[in-house]
Amino acid sequence: MQCQECSGTEFNEAIQYMKVKEASKGKMALKGSEVLLTFCANCGTVAKLKLTNPDFK
Repeated sequence: MQCQECSGTEFNEAIQYMKVKEASKGKMALKGSEVLLTFCANCGTVAKLKLTNPDFK
């Protein structure tokens, strides 16, 4: 993988613990998923977003 902003090739991962929730369920839904971000170690540009629990079950 290569960064589109700076052409860097080293990436790190971070996790956003605030859960995203299905839009049709509203913000009070109990189920959700964390977001895993893959970002360039050089400039911080996010290259990929991935839900850790895409089916919310």
